Amino acid sequence: LAQAILIKSLVAGPQYSKVVMCPGPGSKKVQVFDKLTLDLTSDRNEYHFRTPFFSDYFMPMLKDPRDWPMIHLMMNIVTVIGPSILLVYAVHIWECSALTRNLLGAVHVAIVGILFLERFMLMMHYSSHRSLFKNPQLNGILVWCFSPFLGVPAGMYHLQHVIMHHIENNHGLDISATEEYQRDSPFAFARYWFHFVFLIWFELPAYCFKSKRYEWLGTLVAGLGMYLGGICFMANFVNYAATMWVFVVPYFIVMTALSFGNYSQHIFVDPDNNLSNYHLTYNCIDHFTNKTTFNDGYHVIHHANARLHWSELPEQFLKTLEKHRDQGSLTFRNIHFFEVGLMVMTGQLRKLAENHYVHLGTEESAPTVEEVEAKLRKWLRPVPAEESSKKKA
Repeated sequence: LAQAILIKSLVAGPQYSKVVMCPGPGSKKVQVFDKLTLDLTSDRNEYHFRTPFFSDYFMPMLKDPRDWPMIHLMMNIVTVIGPSILLVYAVHIWECSALTRNLLGAVHVAIVGILFLERFMLMMHYSSHRSLFKNPQLNGILVWCFSPFLGVPAGMYHLQHVIMHHIENNHGLDISATEEYQRDSPFAFARYWFHFVFLIWFELPAYCFKSKRYEWLGTLVAGLGMYLGGICFMANFVNYAATMWVFVVPYFIVMTALSFGNYSQHIFVDPDNNLSNYHLTYNCIDHFTNKTTFNDGYHVIHHANARLHWSELPEQFLKTLEKHRDQGSLTFRNIHFFEVGLMVMTGQLRKLAENHYVHLGTEESAPTVEEVEAKLRKWLRPVPAEESSKKKA
């Protein structure tokens, strides 16, 4: 006998999803989209605390008033990371005990990684796509002045992400492209990580040369030169160990996080239609980190229209729901990109399909968990470079 439809609550509450059961063993269907809840609320958590005097001073400089959380976040970084850097150098210059020096160095790295890494990266991300300040001379402040203290070489991010990644769109000359990898393999990610962390110093300038972006090549070389020169100066003439804690250790942690983040966001690529923005990434909806990362979960929407303001992404998802459904794009609920990547590389595709995949159509048309698992497995297949070249031609 046919089983009745089972309404099953997810962790976030009964309004989040519906899970449909069909006749026979092993025929459980995936959850069906009902509505957005968490992502449509107005509260924002991209910053930790308000700094009224300084924030009030800088707010009128914004091009778009909706970017007000970024002002608070920038003030948070100056207020917290600035003194932390000074303290790390101070205890090393004063030759405090080794325990004190290393403990404060580790605390500083933890502050960067836990409190600010993801928030800052997404602030830099969206402000690179859309100018933040009315005064154009201020718009490079995050990429050139803030980023070296948060693990990213000066002047690199805009070229690597906005110019290369979005124009090449995860294939072709995009050195951060994932499509050629067997993306559920930890060994494949290890190769990707090595390119992202080490070879990017050579491959990104090579990209500028291949794509004839000579002006950007000059900007990149200048930025990398100042970054390396600054580190060498601080290590040789101020303090070597403190410089390792403040600049070098964060570089490896942050670039590793960025590599795994991009790898996870593009871990599912349809080998039959890898040029489509609806088939080279996925959306993560109704997860609390959308409130701390400027709605970064809506990655399909972002690739379809990178100029769309971050605050509009959830509503744009609802407006284009039918297109997402017709295109067969992937949507997950109550999960972060990093968790998706970890589940894929630990062989938990069925759990991902059963607990987090969201069908955007009707209950009757919802696929089974097994069907979604097979689709996800297919979208992990490598796409050879020559195949992408043929499709583009």
